[in-house]
Amino acid sequence: PNTAQEESGERAPSESWKTMSEMLDSKDFSLKWLDPSVEEKEVIDWALSLKYEDIPEGVVAETKRAILDTIGTALGAQKLAITEIVNNFVKTAFPGDSCQVWFTGEMTSALGAALANGLITDGLDMHDTGHYTKGHAGAALIPCAFACLPLADGPVSGKEFLTAMVAAYEIGYRAGNAMHESVSDYHSSGAWNALGCAVFCARILKLSKEQFSHALGIAEYYGPRSEIMRVVNIPTMLKDGSGQGAFVGLQSVLLAKEGFTGKGCPVVTKTSISHMYADLGKVWRLLKFHVYKKYAVCYWAQPSIAGTISVMKKNNIKPEDVKSIVCHTFKEATGLQQGIPTNTEEAQYCILYPIAAAAYKGKVGPMEVDGAALKDPKLLELANKVKIVVDENLTSEAGDPELKGKDTAAMTANIAWVEVTTKDGTTYKGDKARVPWDHLAGEPAPGNKEISEKFFWLGSEAGCDKATLVTVEKMCYELEDVNDALSLETLLMAKPASKAKGSSWSAWMGVGALVLAAVNVACIASYFSSSSTKDKN
Repeated sequence: PNTAQEESGERAPSESWKTMSEMLDSKDFSLKWLDPSVEEKEVIDWALSLKYEDIPEGVVAETKRAILDTIGTALGAQKLAITEIVNNFVKTAFPGDSCQVWFTGEMTSALGAALANGLITDGLDMHDTGHYTKGHAGAALIPCAFACLPLADGPVSGKEFLTAMVAAYEIGYRAGNAMHESVSDYHSSGAWNALGCAVFCARILKLSKEQFSHALGIAEYYGPRSEIMRVVNIPTMLKDGSGQGAFVGLQSVLLAKEGFTGKGCPVVTKTSISHMYADLGKVWRLLKFHVYKKYAVCYWAQPSIAGTISVMKKNNIKPEDVKSIVCHTFKEATGLQQGIPTNTEEAQYCILYPIAAAAYKGKVGPMEVDGAALKDPKLLELANKVKIVVDENLTSEAGDPELKGKDTAAMTANIAWVEVTTKDGTTYKGDKARVPWDHLAGEPAPGNKEISEKFFWLGSEAGCDKATLVTVEKMCYELEDVNDALSLETLLMAKPASKAKGSSWSAWMGVGALVLAAVNVACIASYFSSSSTKDKN
């Protein structure tokens, strides 16, 4: 460096570049991803060449359940405050008539639909989860997928929809794992599920391999690298960023298709993590790491709720007889809110209140984390009797045994045990409880029966008529026989013929569904006549 540079504190160009090289070769960055590697090409080739016939039956079945489960979650969110806010926003910010804002009969643009339906689905913490991603895929993938369909050259068959969705889940889950493996910050799901959305849209809109490469790079760069622990500590409607993930995923593909460049996707090509994509088509993460939520709260609180319901039911304890509830759980779970929530966002990122709701109601769904429940004096009185204790013996248990010791980002132990003391002085100690439906924790995974029961529960609470729910359930489970996948959305989310003042939501939605079904009679009639009732168990 010359004297002037030394005095000013500036570095000579050579010294600056040396420092930059050192930074780029650190844990978080690599010079290699400045020039996309062969791994990215292989990922793109796999995504574009995947055929429905190449996918194992179990993976197809899991994808159908994921679609139905996500639609059910979106239904369950309909009465939350976030839904009205987002719907009003979309009317102003995204005028259009190509796509539907779910369950409103309102139309918007494709990007508006991806954002709105993603935000609303993310508003209820009951969507699917992927181990080693520390987050959620379906909350972005399903809304983005339906927003993309009207932009396709023609009808997208059920088989093609399922194939693209499998590719999106498989690459999205790996991208989430890779992101947590390569950076120290705990980012929201939108940071990586945007890439899964880009995969689905790139295939449906028939992008070239070059355009696909740019779309992945755009999605990775523009994806919301939001700090999820901020929302855990201060719960708001920001949630897990999946609305933005859906928006960015579709946006990246539309930009790339027009020639916008963005090549270079480190979440795929970085040398230290690119191996995670090497088993695409061999190991199916939809089977291995994909799980569902039974309760409308953060994943960390699920075992505490399960343990509470179990000990209350097993010992026939009535809520009014409870003197105290002590929940012993792993350290990370205590990071959730332990006060009394004032809104649904606080309730869903809370651990103390949902335990009380579980003891009081025997379930924790939309109605237990919103509205009147948050002001119920008996429930609030019970919440004040709950205490959370860290059990260090639980915290050390973590992850899939096959991946232990491999420095792979994973979910923590997710275990709790609950003891309830009644007013007569008797203490009932419950067994260890893990996350219900989490097969990696040794719990039975839900089949069609359990996912359908959840779907009907959430749909009925939203006010949807049973006949419509039955039709949608049938179409989801027999999606491979559908000629136009968009007919699945229109059956449930059709614009009603009329919405009389004071009429119930379920009534006008049901009428709207029947009207649209009549308009699409050729497609629907063909579907029902050619498909036979299949075993859903």
